[in-house]
Amino acid sequence: MNFLDYLASIDWGAALVVGVASIAVGLVLLRFMTASTSEIGSMIPGATESAARMLDVRELPVESWVCAACRSVNRPTATHCYRGCGTRDELARDLPIDPELLGRAVNGRRI
Repeated sequence: MNFLDYLASIDWGAALVVGVASIAVGLVLLRFMTASTSEIGSMIPGATESAARMLDVRELPVESWVCAACRSVNRPTATHCYRGCGTRDELARDLPIDPELLGRAVNGRRI
């Protein structure tokens, strides 16, 4: 049996149906997980505070900076906020000086 005979013996219709079904199930699961993550996080008491404490304990480079608009921690080499808020020159706050910028949240959203 050569390679062309092998390719001819594959049921391409069934393979296509299984592939499309797998992708559809994966997209539904991804949507569910994305939608429920913030809801589950807001149902767990103290989850935001413990996440902020873990972030403070984590070894971050001293040159990291915090975006004043969205309070995200950005890498030292980043010239723009990774969430698209603006440039480092406009929005950067030093990480060690502004610990209040990290981890404060209301109803699962950062303020």
